[in-house]
Amino acid sequence: MVYHVMAEQIAVTKLLADETIITILLLLRTQPLHCRKLSAILQKGESQIARRLSQLEKAGIIESEWVHEDRNIKVYFLKTDRIRIQITDKGIGVQYTPEKKEKFFALESIFQVDIPVTEGFIDREDQLALLDQPSFVVLTGIAGIGKTSLASFYAQQLKDGGKKVFWHTFSELDSALFVVKKLAMFLSKYGFPQLLDYVKSDGTDMRVVEAILLDHVKAADFAFFFDDYHLVTDESMNHLFSHLKKSEGKGKICVISRYKPPFISVFDSILEVRLEEMGKEAVKQFLESKGVDVDDKTLEKVAEKIGGHPLALEFLCHAAAESDPVTLMEEIPPFEIGSYLWDEIYSRLDPEEQQLLVMLSIFRRPVDMEAVKLMCPFATVRTVTKQLIRKNLLKKIDNKYIHHAVTRMFCLEMVHNPKDLHQKAAKFYLRQETSKDIMEALYHLLRAGSHKEGADVILNCYEMLINEGHASQLLAFCRVVDVPPLYQSFLMEVEGEIYTLQGEYDRAVQCFTIPLEQSSGLQKASLYRKLGEVYEKKREYKTAEQLFLQGLDTLRGEDAVEQGNILVNLAAVYAELSEPDRALSCCERALTWFSQSGHKKGIAHVYNQMGEIYRYSNTDKALELLFSSLEISQKIGDIQKVASTYAAVGNVLYERGQTDEAVTYYEKSLELSEQIGNMVGIARCCNNIGVKYALEWKWSYAMEYYRKTLSICEKIKDKKGIAFSYSNLGRAYSRLGSWEKALDYFHASLHLREELSDKREMSYLYYNVGLTFQDMGDFKEGLHWMEKSLKVRESIGYTLGVAYCCASMGEIYGEMGEYDKALTFLEKALHIHEREKGTWMVATTKIFSAQVYVNEKDFEKAVLLAEDTIKTFEKVGSMESLTRAHRVAAEAQLGLGSIEEAMVHAEASLRYALKMSSPQSEGRTRRVMGSILCETGEYERAAEEFRLSMWLLKKYSYERAKTYVEFGLLCRRIGQEKKFRFLLWKALGIFRDVGAKSHEEYCRQYLE
Repeated sequence: MVYHVMAEQIAVTKLLADETIITILLLLRTQPLHCRKLSAILQKGESQIARRLSQLEKAGIIESEWVHEDRNIKVYFLKTDRIRIQITDKGIGVQYTPEKKEKFFALESIFQVDIPVTEGFIDREDQLALLDQPSFVVLTGIAGIGKTSLASFYAQQLKDGGKKVFWHTFSELDSALFVVKKLAMFLSKYGFPQLLDYVKSDGTDMRVVEAILLDHVKAADFAFFFDDYHLVTDESMNHLFSHLKKSEGKGKICVISRYKPPFISVFDSILEVRLEEMGKEAVKQFLESKGVDVDDKTLEKVAEKIGGHPLALEFLCHAAAESDPVTLMEEIPPFEIGSYLWDEIYSRLDPEEQQLLVMLSIFRRPVDMEAVKLMCPFATVRTVTKQLIRKNLLKKIDNKYIHHAVTRMFCLEMVHNPKDLHQKAAKFYLRQETSKDIMEALYHLLRAGSHKEGADVILNCYEMLINEGHASQLLAFCRVVDVPPLYQSFLMEVEGEIYTLQGEYDRAVQCFTIPLEQSSGLQKASLYRKLGEVYEKKREYKTAEQLFLQGLDTLRGEDAVEQGNILVNLAAVYAELSEPDRALSCCERALTWFSQSGHKKGIAHVYNQMGEIYRYSNTDKALELLFSSLEISQKIGDIQKVASTYAAVGNVLYERGQTDEAVTYYEKSLELSEQIGNMVGIARCCNNIGVKYALEWKWSYAMEYYRKTLSICEKIKDKKGIAFSYSNLGRAYSRLGSWEKALDYFHASLHLREELSDKREMSYLYYNVGLTFQDMGDFKEGLHWMEKSLKVRESIGYTLGVAYCCASMGEIYGEMGEYDKALTFLEKALHIHEREKGTWMVATTKIFSAQVYVNEKDFEKAVLLAEDTIKTFEKVGSMESLTRAHRVAAEAQLGLGSIEEAMVHAEASLRYALKMSSPQSEGRTRRVMGSILCETGEYERAAEEFRLSMWLLKKYSYERAKTYVEFGLLCRRIGQEKKFRFLLWKALGIFRDVGAKSHEEYCRQYLE
């Protein structure tokens, strides 16, 4: 325990009075974080967060440590979980108690969802009844009409009735991500952690968020209220609600806004409940409820001059507390009460206060004192700003200043020279040089009518703006900029690059084709390249090849950088066409051009492409090249290439069996792809998250992500991505035992692969179809498809793929009793995996070999191999592999007569099988446990295990037949000869059908 004496305690208490400090402490309570991450979560400047972290560290409340995550990062930790302030006769003391690391502090205090307190309402019973009807409703009305009061009253009714109520009031500064985090915390609190898990993994793709939320908002016990929707400025919020409005469950969503939200179209059947002014009788009740008694004559004047607007009536009640209502009515002029009340406030301000309010209303975001001085260059500007803050007409947020929403609206109407002010605001933002500030500068330049200057900013900064996630907003600016034709041509190229990134390939083609007709020289070659890139992404490789060759022909040896760019793209095409030698040749030529010109971005691009090519034949070399590319791309800030390289590294690691490391790189790639809006990258990463869940045997989650991937790929017409999704869905259905569905998906994927002439991916599908037939127990058909896959993989030099085929074929031959052939294939697979350092697949091949030795009755070799693999599988965390390894070890130990050792392994295997919820794995393990119990003389328990095994394996005929044999042998032991022969005859028929010769002969020995 630490006790602070008088020299330090005042500073500590001041620190703890800072709301941002408290929020930082709450976030650090959940996990260690670095400054940039805290800045992103809190949406505050890094310098502000860094200063507070330094103060907290100096005070001894937190500590820091440098860690290396691609770069050196200082990570902050809490040192305490309790701070106690004491007032004693010696002064003020502060005590800390040590941090208990295992606890997790929920962020509910940051994300409040409480319903606003209301005193009730008058004359709104009909509207209340309407709110209760549909699952999605919009409540609209002018400012102060009582929308929030009605909605909060209704929300409280629902809460009292047992619903779990979420409430959020929007501000102009709310981002979609902030609201999503708030929703995630709320849903997690009530047992729905999926969205929080996604957010914690740094996921920000709104399509994924929409899909998860749609599942939850349908729940009958949830109600969601979103107030002040008219303040929303984040366009992705509208996209989110355009999906949420489709919810048709028993849950409730209520959106409150001054006007119909933009996500509602004329074709929607969404109920809009519009609040109007109250009638005379309701006005009288309202005034009386506030202690203001009026006669009929005064009531008429109230209705004439104020109407039934609740907020205006509220103001009247406050004014009536100091004067007579009748006199007050005589003094109110006959125009809108809101304007009158504002004029009353505004007229009492000093001229400088009026000027500052009007000038600052031009800004949409909080700005610092530099901006205030730029707009209002008078000597007393700081004093005037402080006065307005005291009068609650300005807000101060982290040393920046902004209007309240209502005052800004009125002040904007009083601006006499808006274009001049927008020009000044643009000048201020252009000095800041961050991407957000440049985007804000563009907004003001267009409002100022400075379109040419805006176009120059776009053309100079578009790569940075796209890299930092502003592609959609930038596209909107490009569409409205009014500039001469020459500028329009260049702006269309920018639009084309954004459309390419977003997967809208037809629009991208149009944007590049129009300026192509009027261009020449270097620009023309560049446009050919960009068009080729689009067609490459559309998987139209021959068209892409022709365009790249046209680009090279146009250059005629000039401009080294563009030559290199085209060649490396041409290499990607040849790689996809399974022509690795031509691809590598293009890469080497490109590297020569880039090296001559010192073009680092191009060199990184070449290394990345070469890494992709070597991925299938030499994984060590592939990783060496990819990490070289990554290092260069990170140094020069090429986020698009960093994202794609992360994914490529993940793919190589995954194929080597280093799945945990692969997932880490997939998640990094997803974060960056979401940041820049790369639709293809997002789809790829969603697919990889699905693969992660598949490894954890969470098939429902895996299939959810595979379907999201499919949805994105269908939207952007990415045939290769669609084929991947079909293939993964097929594999999922195969593992779940739905073989017909699995084969349907595989053949649908195969059809697309054949269209694309994608030999490598066709070999994947042949392999997966083979695995499915293997699971079905049809070994002959399984071998047929495996052999097709092996032949293709050998022809294209896909070394790792050859190893996968050999391992699976070895496993099948082992089950068929052809042990020599099985071990030959397995030795070949082991040699490749050891050379490629695929630790997981080395262990997998060994456990396949161990099973062959068990079948051959060579139990000593089987034990050595099986027990050698267990540590590897524990490190990888593969439950399926651990289930298999312990099961094979149990069979081998049983064969050696080590009953206790066998039972230990069998119980471990069963624990993993139950975690997987896999009937096939559990059924196999229970058969082994039954055999062990037979040896201990526990025949009744053994019989129970065999019966349960047969029931679990009802879809898996071959495995069920093996259980028939073991159960039959138990029946013979206990004298049930007739049942013994019946079970062995059933097993014999199955073994004969699948071609399992050794098992067939084993049964015949007993039956003859």
